Amino acid sequence: MARRRAVHALALLLGMMLLTFGSAPADAATGNHEPTGFAYFHTYAENEALIDSLVAAHPNIAKKFSIGKSYEGREIWGIELTNNVNGSLGSKPEVFINGLIHARERAANELALYMMQVLANNFGRSGKLGKNVTKILNTTVVWIVPMVNPDGAEYDFSGTTPKLWRKNRQPIPNSKQIGIDLNRQFGYTWNCCGGKTSKKPSSEYYEGWAPEVAPEVQDYEKFVRDHSSGESKITEILSLHSAAKEVLWPYSYTRVDVPHDMTQDDHATFVALGKGIVQRNGYRAMQGSSLYVVSGDMDDWAYGTLGIFAETIELPKGSQNRYYPTQAEINTFNAQNRGAVLWWMGQAGCPYAVAGLGSKYCGGS
Repeated sequence: MARRRAVHALALLLGMMLLTFGSAPADAATGNHEPTGFAYFHTYAENEALIDSLVAAHPNIAKKFSIGKSYEGREIWGIELTNNVNGSLGSKPEVFINGLIHARERAANELALYMMQVLANNFGRSGKLGKNVTKILNTTVVWIVPMVNPDGAEYDFSGTTPKLWRKNRQPIPNSKQIGIDLNRQFGYTWNCCGGKTSKKPSSEYYEGWAPEVAPEVQDYEKFVRDHSSGESKITEILSLHSAAKEVLWPYSYTRVDVPHDMTQDDHATFVALGKGIVQRNGYRAMQGSSLYVVSGDMDDWAYGTLGIFAETIELPKGSQNRYYPTQAEINTFNAQNRGAVLWWMGQAGCPYAVAGLGSKYCGGS
């Protein structure tokens, strides 16, 4: 296994050297654990191998990290990208991109991996893309965790066909059922408001027996909290999901546009950020609750608890298989979102500016 992973990492590195950005996922010959016909998706091991290869190729701008461990003990790997990555962060704003909190939403993982490669492979290059990436990494710290739910992802692909698994793999006390929906687990407004949330352990939307009992959620919250204060801190979070072809902003727990726990200026900024993304990817922008009401949502937690501008991109569904789009469809989704995600990163220094509020909040930005 170690030899196979080493060979795979080398193949990925060589492939990236031939491309300006991006690389195709592993094929059937190098994939592991994928069901038949789905070897183009990245497994947990292939996620780590790609991160390792990017860090090896770009040690001055890329660093591997983990936010913690899953219930079954897997490291939840990520990559930090910024110029002088081994030095002080100074006063750079930080952004956090995360994917695959729901195991079956494979396109989310692929977009996160793609954006890692766009950033790492284009820093310092000439041309419009290279200059844009270089500006972003010179001024911003980018954290990307492509697979928040590795246990669920591995189980989803553990058979001859995908299992359509959504939750983590945590046993439920006093039940034979397995798994919690991690995006119903966050502490802010957990179990408050009904909607597409369930108290039944058998449900794929099971919220857990208490808030924040899933280690993956504990790890996520700790990482964000650790980077939410000080001179350099997270100002924006982008969560990647599928498959609604939408961009969503808080709140999901209520249908009220500007409830008591949100300011009018913050709402205007959320709307402007969402509309800025959809102007570039062609999706629909709306409040999260317009899709459906959810309690314990990750973006609601980030904003409601820490005041971070957290939004979600819901990637489109596959034409033949909702959660498992074809390689060609993944390539299309990635292309649709490259400019949108780069634009979003560029707002990190003063998110309020996109709503015309820069002079009020950012010293004249």
